[in-house]
Amino acid sequence: MKYILGSLTVIGASILAANPAYAQAQNGQELIGNTVDVQFASGVRNIVAFGPSGQARITSADGTLSNASWFVRDNQLCLQTGSVSECWGYNQRFVAGRSFTMESSCNMTSQWTARSVNPAPVAPPPPAEQGERG
Repeated sequence: MKYILGSLTVIGASILAANPAYAQAQNGQELIGNTVDVQFASGVRNIVAFGPSGQARITSADGTLSNASWFVRDNQLCLQTGSVSECWGYNQRFVAGRSFTMESSCNMTSQWTARSVNPAPVAPPPPAEQGERG
């Protein structure tokens, strides 16, 4: 079975994921417009930039750029190039500067560190209760 990480590692590419320890579904909003540093167990380092419409740009240590798409499905954060995709468990928001060691669906281990993230959405306050004459 062909897998994306093997294909992308050849050109020095990678993607991001978060620690699956938190039991709330995520949608990737904290990643939009932000970048993540990725360090593979093999020593390969890359940067992934997450675009607002599901596009991603992967930069290898030697400056090679690769275009991809990213999406979240079934608590998995996935990167796709062509018809090949690879996914990581994604049950916790990324936190700027915090590293997570992840294993992909292709059994590749890497450490992911978001440089920055968008703030968590804040729920609007409940409507004020009105009195009898309100």
